[in-house]
Amino acid sequence: MLFYLERTSTVFERALDLRRRLADYARGNLYVTGSGMWSETYLQRCLEIVGPERLLFSTDSPYQYREGGAPRRFLEGCRLDDAAREGIAYRNWDRLTGVGT
Repeated sequence: MLFYLERTSTVFERALDLRRRLADYARGNLYVTGSGMWSETYLQRCLEIVGPERLLFSTDSPYQYREGGAPRRFLEGCRLDDAAREGIAYRNWDRLTGVGT
């Protein structure tokens, strides 16, 4: 859905007479997981759309699960600042679920 957002925005915004842009609704209401999609390109695009506060890191076990620390190496190798990396790795989930509060 995120990758078609620009294309569908015009149609939905006109048809539904929305008060805000469709992208604004996506940014304010969606949480996104990569579900094992090991692509920095996809990650960066999701960051552009929903921002670092709404991304959650995940694997899609057993389909895209990688043993031996590959998930951590992927996340550490991406062009992210420390706050975004920590948010995606665990802080966003903690905030969303209320863990630790």
